[in-house]
Amino acid sequence: MFSCSLSLSNFMIQQREKSWFASSLKSRFQYLGPAPRLPVVGKEPRKVNHLDQSAGPVDTFCLLVFDPDQVDYVNLKSNERLLFTFRPTGDGCQSWMSEKINP
Repeated sequence: MFSCSLSLSNFMIQQREKSWFASSLKSRFQYLGPAPRLPVVGKEPRKVNHLDQSAGPVDTFCLLVFDPDQVDYVNLKSNERLLFTFRPTGDGCQSWMSEKINP
């Protein structure tokens, strides 16, 4: 069980780094700025520190990974609603099934 958790942990670290480097430099700078929703101190905003383009993700960068088993999709323009559910199939695998439901 520990080795499985360890390999999953390594995979998640790799995915976090992959996502970081896939982001634009301008996007990465957002993680170095002051904390959002706090009052600005002084007349000028704080200058952003230098960011090494080849350095990995900063501590404030977080990658959230979701593993849903159901998605409720509503399209307000067409007034349609679909319910997607991840279900086992007859051959022992799993796949997404969709069902049109009332909005």
